[in-house]
Amino acid sequence: MRNIFIDLGAGSGDDIEGYFKLDPKNKLHEVFAWEANSDRIPNITKRFPFATVVNAAAGITNDTQKFFLGSIGPNSSSLLENKVNVGKRGFRNIEVKDYCQWMKENFTADDYITMVIDIEGSEYELLSKMYAEGLFDWINQFYVEFHGKKLEGFDMKVEDDLADLLINKFGNRVYIYERHQSSKFVRLNNEGT
Repeated sequence: MRNIFIDLGAGSGDDIEGYFKLDPKNKLHEVFAWEANSDRIPNITKRFPFATVVNAAAGITNDTQKFFLGSIGPNSSSLLENKVNVGKRGFRNIEVKDYCQWMKENFTADDYITMVIDIEGSEYELLSKMYAEGLFDWINQFYVEFHGKKLEGFDMKVEDDLADLLINKFGNRVYIYERHQSSKFVRLNNEGT
């Protein structure tokens, strides 16, 4: 069994630092940082040279997509054009990797996996695919930030249903920003939301 920490939407790597502060033993875990914005990769690799960094967006397919740059800073950038505060600075084409495929190729259900998902609106389709493929059973602790309130025209029932599914599945092992055990999410998420 391996101890794994996966940070989807790693940004500047502050969630990795937050994870280490939660328990000093966490520094012994393998770290995988996914970040779509190539401008942010050098900072992650400088701060955490031992981490495996994936410069791609976590998605449900392997392809290239538009990445809309956030107008209020890099934390607000998204694959979704209907997210507030994106697009005014343009976009760039980025690689998107099938996260479920990657997970199956790199880990097993016997590994102890702590996962953060903060991917600016793309979490809905990714979580749905993970659930459909049985990958929720591979996760031991889950930190999730939803962005439905920041998506124009988004049906919040989708978010409510996914949040209920996560809470029913994980109980006190899921931390959902502003919904369920939010204070524990905030303890990990030093970067802000």
